[in-house]
Amino acid sequence: MAHAVRGFFSAGLLLGAGALPVAAQSLALPAADPVGISRSGVQVAYGYSLEAAATNPALLVSLREKSGAYLSVGLEMASSQQSLESSQNGFFSSDRNRSIGAFGLALRQSPTLTLGLKLDEPFLRHGRLPGDAPTRYLGDSIDLSARRLEGQAAWALNPTLSVGVGLGVARLSYGSSTVVRLGVPNTTTSLTDGLVEQRIGENGNKVVPSYSLGVRWAISPRWTLGFVHQSGLKGDLDLKAHFQDAPLGYYANDGLSLAPLGTVPRATALLAASTASAGNGTLELPSRTTVGMRHRTHPMVTWEADLSWTSGGLRMPGFATARTSLGTATAPSPLPQGKGHLGAGASTEIELGKLWTLRAGIFLDQRSIESSRTEPLLGGSRTAGFSVGAGYRVFGGELNLGYQYRQSEDQDSRQLDGVWSSTGFRNVGTRLRVEGMGHLVALGFKKTF
Repeated sequence: MAHAVRGFFSAGLLLGAGALPVAAQSLALPAADPVGISRSGVQVAYGYSLEAAATNPALLVSLREKSGAYLSVGLEMASSQQSLESSQNGFFSSDRNRSIGAFGLALRQSPTLTLGLKLDEPFLRHGRLPGDAPTRYLGDSIDLSARRLEGQAAWALNPTLSVGVGLGVARLSYGSSTVVRLGVPNTTTSLTDGLVEQRIGENGNKVVPSYSLGVRWAISPRWTLGFVHQSGLKGDLDLKAHFQDAPLGYYANDGLSLAPLGTVPRATALLAASTASAGNGTLELPSRTTVGMRHRTHPMVTWEADLSWTSGGLRMPGFATARTSLGTATAPSPLPQGKGHLGAGASTEIELGKLWTLRAGIFLDQRSIESSRTEPLLGGSRTAGFSVGAGYRVFGGELNLGYQYRQSEDQDSRQLDGVWSSTGFRNVGTRLRVEGMGHLVALGFKKTF
């Protein structure tokens, strides 16, 4: 047992050291339950695990017990920082915390059929930049979440091969805001005589279908191969746009100097007569296909390695626009679209006697957004997560805790900082560094019966 414990912590330290230099936050969560989090989502071939069946429904028939259920709650924390090279000023995001939850249920109907139900959160992204952030014109806040509920069924075709399917719905919620500058007309002409800076936002939600398909092949008593495809999520959201907060500032036509005398009352009248319009409401989140190999090297030690492909189906709705008597003010560019990319991960689990189980995992993703489209709201650089967790059998079930550390790889860009004058936005080419980090933690209880 002592050797197993030392091996667990040694592996954890090595995984953590390897993850930190290339770490980054991801739009996708590895899991919403503590066991899945502590494995970094690497569990598509992990038989005898109800939590793993939330990822691969074919694993339901591998459960030792006739039925079981788990419930968990947790917290996702994320923050970002921008550093402007010219001034060395730092700008930190707010709106950093979100609660998460997960539920799973399995009911064996016969030796060859098991039914299940899962509730999880596959995607989550949020944050709000300060009012003076250099990138505020390209979007200054995002609030994206996806909550998925699927009924599951798994069939054992023979003692070593099973297939599974999950069918259900996902509720997509989205909100964003950006900062624009509106031309303030002169009292005697229709020409611009000053600028007012205003934040405009939009939000909406949509329930869309989702599905998952899985296969489990027990090659031998020690080796298991797993495969799963989780569908993408796409819907046209019913977005509502609105002006947010008071004006952020008033400027002259050059976008830098103080506003001319009388700009404030004229800007107030302009905003009162203006309207906010929502952008294109299509939200698309990518599908993921994963293959994994699990090996039970020792009665106490099991490990798994996964390889996954995430599709390029990532697209955010367009930003809201402001319509005034002088025209329409829009963000200089939309949020970038994603690209297909590979990911790889590994997890290990050690059973210490009848009471304790220790877990650790790591997952690395390639870049999901082209480096030329770097921006702080979606990120999109190489992604990594290092996880640890533990389970303790008590009260006739198992109490589990999972934690993942997430940190953003630094990204440098000269396409983000700019000036907005009466002629519109223009890039000034100053180098801006975007950084980020986050934490994911959950506590849950599983009961089998």
